Amino acid sequence: MKVAMVGRVNEEQVREISKLGFEMEHITPADVDSGNYKTDAVVICGSMLLAKMDLSKFKNLKYIFLYSMGIDYLPVDYIRENNIVVTNNHGAYSEPIGEWTVFNLLEMTKMAKVDIRNQDKKLWKYRLKSGNLYGKKILFLGTGSLAQEGAKRLQGFDMEIVGYNTSGRDVKYFDYCVKDDNLDSELSSADFIVMVLPATESTDGFLNEERFKKLKDGVSIVNISRGAVIDERALVKNLKSGKVRAAALDVFEVEPLSVDSPLWDMDNVYISPHISSSSEDAEERFLRGVVANLKNLKEGRDVVNIVNFNRGY
Repeated sequence: MKVAMVGRVNEEQVREISKLGFEMEHITPADVDSGNYKTDAVVICGSMLLAKMDLSKFKNLKYIFLYSMGIDYLPVDYIRENNIVVTNNHGAYSEPIGEWTVFNLLEMTKMAKVDIRNQDKKLWKYRLKSGNLYGKKILFLGTGSLAQEGAKRLQGFDMEIVGYNTSGRDVKYFDYCVKDDNLDSELSSADFIVMVLPATESTDGFLNEERFKKLKDGVSIVNISRGAVIDERALVKNLKSGKVRAAALDVFEVEPLSVDSPLWDMDNVYISPHISSSSEDAEERFLRGVVANLKNLKEGRDVVNIVNFNRGY
């Protein structure tokens, strides 16, 4: 069976996977840009670069194994029409992103940008006050694996930890969870909002101008999911007005973030370039789901983490 590995995997990783007994091809980013690659694979393993490829040329394609959790860059209609099975890398990045969430909360609350700038200037400037996490309320919009790992790591901070999901079902590490019926009251009382929603039609612009009006004055926001879940124009407006005290943003509506974006110049905004999943064991995590499912195929077992396109994840 022919397997194409697309993107930033190295040749050593390709050789290791080939030991499972598959015929392997490594399609590099340069190959994608030039169109210089074969199209006879039965399995394609990749992520964002797939958006640049014409998958209809792969006439034998049966499986797409993603390095990512998100699927918003895929040609969903074509995949569904051709009964191609797509699996994502569910759970592989949960621990690093959970840590990144805590890091974002602390850097905003303790005003890390002020101290870093003073350090760059060799300026010893004492200040008495910074914010606290203890005693505050945090609302996670989404209660999947990424949110759970963030909530787990906040257990020792003496915070009230609330989750939002479509059913309001209880989820481990959250004090309680709510659904749409109770969301407004939680938005108005939360000191921190963490966006952990998948990118779907129903979550596009989920945090919009109408919901910004319902937020508590001085709220801080973290987004480690997808840029599309926040109306960026409304976010900028509310950051400027002070309605939103601070924001830590790892994802944006358009990436890379334009140099013209006003977000770059805001003292109350912390920007990172879609790296919340980064970790010292990133290479293993990057291929975790792919390797597991290639082993499943080889051993005749069902593949796992199949994407449900009706739900969008």
